[in-house]
Amino acid sequence: MPTNLPPECAELERKYLEAKTASEKIEALQNYLAAIPKHKGTERLRAQLKTKLAKLRSEEERKKRRGPSYSGSKYAIKKEGAAQVVLLGFTGSGKSSLLKALTNANPEIYGHPFTTTEPIPGMMGFEDVQIQLVEAPALFEGASEGTGWGPRVLGLARNADGLLLVVDLSTPNPCLQLETIINELNKSHIVVEDRAGRVEVERREAGGIQVVSFGKSAIPPHDIERLLRKMRVDHAVVKTWGDAQIGDVAQALLRETLYKPTIVVANKTDEKGVEGKLRELKEAFSYLNIIETSATLKTGLEEIPRRIFESLKIMRIYTKRPGQNQSEKPMIMEEGATVGDAAKMIHKDFYKEFKHARVWGSSKYPGERVGLSYVLKDRDVLEIRV
Repeated sequence: MPTNLPPECAELERKYLEAKTASEKIEALQNYLAAIPKHKGTERLRAQLKTKLAKLRSEEERKKRRGPSYSGSKYAIKKEGAAQVVLLGFTGSGKSSLLKALTNANPEIYGHPFTTTEPIPGMMGFEDVQIQLVEAPALFEGASEGTGWGPRVLGLARNADGLLLVVDLSTPNPCLQLETIINELNKSHIVVEDRAGRVEVERREAGGIQVVSFGKSAIPPHDIERLLRKMRVDHAVVKTWGDAQIGDVAQALLRETLYKPTIVVANKTDEKGVEGKLRELKEAFSYLNIIETSATLKTGLEEIPRRIFESLKIMRIYTKRPGQNQSEKPMIMEEGATVGDAAKMIHKDFYKEFKHARVWGSSKYPGERVGLSYVLKDRDVLEIRV
């Protein structure tokens, strides 16, 4: 929050953040906006809040017009495995064929459009971990503003750990297809381009405030905790990247934009005349990870599990007890996690009563003695002494 705001703004902001229904949020946001003085230092904040208010009002009006909401129970897919990745694409792009080739799922594959009408999950293996793939019903232009499954599909994407965008190279303009998908995601406050100086805040019911910094952070963790306490946020995980500033943390509490690790699958390379289209796609979207595949011929599929695992920026940590072999099943942690993070994940008492740990893998020598701040790497074996 800008430092030049009146004291009552902090309380009004808290009421907005705690509001549950859309109507409560609209009322709280109106009061908050009214209390913010108009000058150059508040222009950016006022613009963000006005945009949010307009969106809330628009959503309320659409709900009134369309009556009872579209049932979403079938769209609540429980996460399983190391991570959940949602397949998004236009109808006929080959999502079902890819899901069938990569997982244990057996979706119906027909020649007519919009065969998939509800999410279909399957488990994909990568070395010794399982990653859940979920095929979503087809996206289309205007899906974010529709009244059918469009908003539900985008809700699936928002809840996922990563995205697999499937593009049909046999269509006249694959670039437009991918651009449309990305635009619909953006309208739902989902971005696929990783940017420096980013902050995400995930509210939780318990666990206090945890700060996770990826790379060198410019924000002292105690400053982040003090800000959240001031805004009456007692339980949250705050993730920072790059040169993010304390103001970015305050803005992250207000906005809903999330970054999702994303892989693009350029499918149907077996079709004639796709070479030029593929080249244009790679040039136009050079910032994305693009894999060439043919679900029909099953070519290029072997690259997908590894690329997905790498894009998720997660790692496998194996635990062991003194004098025993390492665990067969790894803990899944985010890159940059420390021994302290692992100790908390195992049990809070391991962190409270921690004496030292030993690490095999990334350590200078096997079984090196390390402390809570030691940064773990993929496939490390960890032994904690309490």
